[in-house]
Amino acid sequence: MNVLSSVVSARQRLPLRAGWRGLRFDRHLPREAVHKAADAEVLLTDSARLGEERFAVAAFWERDHHLGHRDGPAADPVLLAETVRQTAIHLAHRFHGSTYGHPFVLHGLAVELDRPLPPIGPEGLDVGLDLDCRAVAPRRPSPGRERFALDGVAWAGHRPVGRVRLRWEVLAPERYAVLRRRSAEGAAARERAPAAVPPPDAVRTGRACARDVLLAADPERADRWWLRPFEDHPVLFDHAVDHVPGMVLLEALRQAAAGTLGGGATDTELRTLEAEFLAFGERGSPIAVLADPGPDPASSRGTAPASVPAPAPAPASVPDPDGTVRVRAVQDGRPIAEARLRFPEAAC
Repeated sequence: MNVLSSVVSARQRLPLRAGWRGLRFDRHLPREAVHKAADAEVLLTDSARLGEERFAVAAFWERDHHLGHRDGPAADPVLLAETVRQTAIHLAHRFHGSTYGHPFVLHGLAVELDRPLPPIGPEGLDVGLDLDCRAVAPRRPSPGRERFALDGVAWAGHRPVGRVRLRWEVLAPERYAVLRRRSAEGAAARERAPAAVPPPDAVRTGRACARDVLLAADPERADRWWLRPFEDHPVLFDHAVDHVPGMVLLEALRQAAAGTLGGGATDTELRTLEAEFLAFGERGSPIAVLADPGPDPASSRGTAPASVPAPAPAPASVPDPDGTVRVRAVQDGRPIAEARLRFPEAAC
């Protein structure tokens, strides 16, 4: 896996009250600013330029958001990841002049927490990002293609909680069409889509309710799951897309990591989440999610099971001594995403 490199210096960051002075947390940005169809899915509220490449971003998390941990001891780190993803879109448009309507392609995302996120109480939670965001010059300049990287400190509940990083690019529609065509042609062997299968126990995948479980267990392999082929989830599929969204893959990888630990590792225990997105996930073809160590990705090819007997066998793989789990998503014999997640309490 290519680990995202840090671009932020070790300089002292401004306190939240100074770095975010004047920013508003009481109304969300327009949904087109972050490419959302529903107002309720917009997390950002304001932003400001602090330097040539340094920015302050304000966000507000509602208590009842899908990714929020209702009445739990901590907010969900994937909610922070989604906040950073929306931030990338907003900063590229507002401060770097990226054209509205041009597709955004996510390449890498990381969240590294020093402590659990605070809970989202009845009044919600103010969140701040203190970021360096810059355009990245490609090795070979290409018209219609802009590359960006951001890196910085995340604040929640008026205290720093960790670091975030993200890499992405913005493509002109014609460039995106070429990339999508090449991706679809690269996924040559098409298996039939899996039949509907019941989800595994929501507790085992770390989710609060069964409707949010993205994975179906494989009856033959304890270290393999299949992405459930549903696209009517109001949050994960906020708007129509021509591929499987990156945040859907990220959530599926997190759920597989929780399932690998057995009994479902909680969001409170997750400290590190690093993901690389290697190829588009194509709709209509099964996506396998595997916990490493495992066989070569090509061995995961085959038709997804039509039914799942209960109970599923216990996970065969175990986390690293420091509580790290590695998972990957594979489609048509090629890896499309991979992640490293660290649950330090699982190592105790």
